[in-house]
Amino acid sequence: MERHPGMRVDECREHGDYEAAERLARDEIDALRARHGPMAGELVPLLNELGMIGKYRGDFEAAEHAYREALAVCRYRGEVASEDVASLLHNLAGLAHARGDPVAAEPIARQGLAMRAKPEGPPALADRAALAAILVDLNRLGEAEAILAEVLAEYVRLHGPVHFDVAVTLHNLGSLRFRDGRFDEAAQTLRRAFEMKRTILGSDHPDLAITLYNLARCAQHRGDVDEAVACFLRAMEILEPRVVPTHPTLVACRARLEDLRRGTGWHAMERVVR
Repeated sequence: MERHPGMRVDECREHGDYEAAERLARDEIDALRARHGPMAGELVPLLNELGMIGKYRGDFEAAEHAYREALAVCRYRGEVASEDVASLLHNLAGLAHARGDPVAAEPIARQGLAMRAKPEGPPALADRAALAAILVDLNRLGEAEAILAEVLAEYVRLHGPVHFDVAVTLHNLGSLRFRDGRFDEAAQTLRRAFEMKRTILGSDHPDLAITLYNLARCAQHRGDVDEAVACFLRAMEILEPRVVPTHPTLVACRARLEDLRRGTGWHAMERVVR
């Protein structure tokens, strides 16, 4: 994707153009440092953006470095319990979760949530949704499902039934239902999430890939190898031009396809590829 002239860092990221977003963020960070020094408060939102870009690309070390640098600027400026710090903690928790460490992620997520000035505001809703996703991976499914149901109802009240936040919450509910062994219900919920994301983001946005991966896993459990392979391959097709080769969803898709190649799904995969 080519960045439209004048497009901001966050707009590039939201469009899934992570390469352009990272380049623009680094240029703006360098310019701010040159003008105002390494501890300028204006650096915090840009460093936070750089961290998010790194996470979405699968470059977790770069993401953590950016988040930690932003926290250092906040501490230097005496901001130890601000909304900026809460947002950085939210993102650090999400990074730990993405790295497969929900035990480390949970206390960071709760610390950030406790800092929010408005416990029922949109940032706190996002914190709660992210905490619920962490709880799913800790197998605390009842607690997680109660939180997600409340968050979903609030997002629908705020935004209506079709919104990115609604889609993300549906994705997390679908993932929970898959973990709970409710495969048909999980697939139905994940399809709603996928269709909503595709309507909002377009058909090639990298955020679709994780939902496709989970739909593929549901299909595997239902014995539908053709659908599973098609979803894995589509997720890989979306991700490969946009993320690092070690991105966890990309790695997981490759591993699952290899499992299918070695098993009864090999001929189904050949049919899909051709």
